[in-house]
Amino acid sequence: MLYFLVNNDYQYLEAERLARELRAAGMRTALIAIPHKLTSKLDPGLFESILTFRTPAHFPWRKAWLRYFGAQRRIRAQLSATDEDTLILFTEYELLNQLVAITFKERGGSAYLIEDGGVGTYIPLTLKQHEPYNWKNRLLQASMRAIPGLRRTHFTKFDGILFPMMDDRYLDGIFLYRQLAISRKVPVNIIARPTLPRVKTWTGRVVFLNQPFYSEYIQTASNYEAGLRRILSALCAGYREVLFKFHPREQSEARAQITSQILNEFPTLRVIEGNQPFEALIAELRPEAVASYNSTPLLNLAGTGVQPVFLYHLLPDLLQAPSFAAMHLLLERWGYRFATNWSEVSSGYHAGERFDNVVTAIPLSQLLERPFLGTGLMSANQTSAS
Repeated sequence: MLYFLVNNDYQYLEAERLARELRAAGMRTALIAIPHKLTSKLDPGLFESILTFRTPAHFPWRKAWLRYFGAQRRIRAQLSATDEDTLILFTEYELLNQLVAITFKERGGSAYLIEDGGVGTYIPLTLKQHEPYNWKNRLLQASMRAIPGLRRTHFTKFDGILFPMMDDRYLDGIFLYRQLAISRKVPVNIIARPTLPRVKTWTGRVVFLNQPFYSEYIQTASNYEAGLRRILSALCAGYREVLFKFHPREQSEARAQITSQILNEFPTLRVIEGNQPFEALIAELRPEAVASYNSTPLLNLAGTGVQPVFLYHLLPDLLQAPSFAAMHLLLERWGYRFATNWSEVSSGYHAGERFDNVVTAIPLSQLLERPFLGTGLMSANQTSAS
């Protein structure tokens, strides 16, 4: 059996697409949910089984640590994975995800990391060295490694943020949608993205996807406010209609403050309500372009006809940050055509023909049939004890 492990609505949407592709190829799939921002209705008709674990990540670290401490025992008791099973997880940053993957490996199964939309996957994978730890980081890492099953887990750090990473021995491979030279000792395979349908775009309409950099130590509050005003000014000047979407992580208090202090300065701007993944709204909204600093959906527009408009490079404080500098090199390598100034951020902008041309990609269903993946996958017309 092949298991998808998801934590949020975007990952579930992607798992659904991939599961349908695999089912058409005669492969069976199951689902493991460890909800963070997961509000989608899970489809029992698509997945043969659905197993849910509750994450302690929402608690302060001391309380979370106590709950993580017994998590391996609970996962081992509830998870029926064997050496005939394969796990595909979208992120290793949730510690329960790591414990599930480690359980699969302990039982002789396989575990693969698949691209989590792009930005959150690409940057940590490509950094050759992380920023130095301070004493608090070392203490946090020591306490994390004391959790049963996580003795080999370590942090990578960039832009002051810590990301927990599994030891490479627990991953059989990484599936990506774009070519990438990674700094980890794990095989990489380029797979074909389950493309979104072509959109009948509305010329002159742009959607801006906000990102909460003000709460993630990426921008100061003053730089965030000045940068957002500059972006919205350019979009309102360059497009006939501007729609604004908050990030699902943004809290209601922050949304209200941003609306009253910034968005209300732009009377023609319209806010999109709700926390649905943008990919689920694109056919309804029909924008000509989607703009953001470096939001993940900008990397997922292949085949839709909607243009991705990255804007971080026009804000000096962001371009100088290590993660954005690394992303800039990747986008250049993939052939993305940047707007050179604010006046180019307008209707008619095109990201370039090379940007979404991934000629070496193959469908996941074909890749999973290859012998190097071992016996962890069974088709629907084969018998399995799982």
